[in-house]
Amino acid sequence: MTEACRRSLDVSLDSEDGRRMACEYKASEGVLGQTGLTRLLGLLRPPPIMHRYDPDLRIGPAAALFSCEHELVLNVGGGPFRVTPSEVTLNIGFFPEVDLLGDAHRIPFADDSVAAVFSLAVLEHVANPQRVVDEMVRVLRPGGQLYSEIPFIFFFHAYPADYQRFTREGLRHLFRELEELEIGLTHGPVSAVLQSANIVLEMLIPARPSYLRKIANGAFRWLVFPFKYIDLALRTHPDAHKVAGGFWVRGRKAGA
Repeated sequence: MTEACRRSLDVSLDSEDGRRMACEYKASEGVLGQTGLTRLLGLLRPPPIMHRYDPDLRIGPAAALFSCEHELVLNVGGGPFRVTPSEVTLNIGFFPEVDLLGDAHRIPFADDSVAAVFSLAVLEHVANPQRVVDEMVRVLRPGGQLYSEIPFIFFFHAYPADYQRFTREGLRHLFRELEELEIGLTHGPVSAVLQSANIVLEMLIPARPSYLRKIANGAFRWLVFPFKYIDLALRTHPDAHKVAGGFWVRGRKAGA
């Protein structure tokens, strides 16, 4: 990594949002170590209000990436959790479960050297997503699989920055160099609506005292979370992509 690149990453992490991101990554270490009473109390937390169609990547549309053991699988933007113990994770800081420090715009691997590449909710946070996709394709060996997830109807979340969203057609263009390109939904329209309504609710509640928002947020989530399962009936609807919560993209590098 060049000195200029290193300075750029340091500036990002030293911002207010960058420091918040680092704190959240650090807090995840406690989540990984929870046992007994702590886990029991966790069950009382308000449930998620977005239904994820394929919660386990190993048996979902990304399954092909993890079918071959003892081969290099690169997780761009990885941490603080791993999909598999053997993957190599790349991130802009040495957070929990991060193996390599680097910039996704300049992935530190040789051409055609990686068996598979994936990124989860990363492309909205990079300044030049086309450059990052081109880099993932560059390091991928011919015939290798690339998988990526990108939010669509989802709130602004600086991590440490948040630059863009992509429609289904935008993703087809972004990943146009891949063969056998497929695009599907990670979260459906109802999940997107519920998440957006939750954000609006928080805007309507005074910020102080802080417990008011926590109470309202928890009550809202417990009240509406069953509605997210309506998305099960909308997964294959031809118009679901228009207001989907997010997309996945899968394709193969040409040349094999």
